[in-house]
Amino acid sequence: MYPTLDAEQGERALVEKRCLYRYDLSRGDVVVFRLPRNHRELLMKRLIALPGDWIQVPENQEIRQIPQGHCWVEGDNAGVSMDSRFYGPVSSLGLMQGRVTHVVWPPHRIGRVDRKMPEGRIMPL
Repeated sequence: MYPTLDAEQGERALVEKRCLYRYDLSRGDVVVFRLPRNHRELLMKRLIALPGDWIQVPENQEIRQIPQGHCWVEGDNAGVSMDSRFYGPVSSLGLMQGRVTHVVWPPHRIGRVDRKMPEGRIMPL
């Protein structure tokens, strides 16, 4: 999730799980989820689209609708990110583990993680 969070530099984040009980996730949130192809592995990506949304996939100009119970996630560093463009929509109920709210380490990076959205690619329901 570089540049938002750089795990290679030992940066750590606070993950809030209450959002899962009320399905309180929003477009632009950074989320933690289990990899669809290997449920033992956790990933952190930005939530781009919610169930029912239409999204334009820039690499092939494809427009896709996100199925019910799923969401679309992408890394902030799109050129090297393995995300929904590679493995498709993620089950938002079964695989989601929480929302990243703050960077908590190292001390000079402590702060809130902002919501960000790519412009012009999402057509909300």
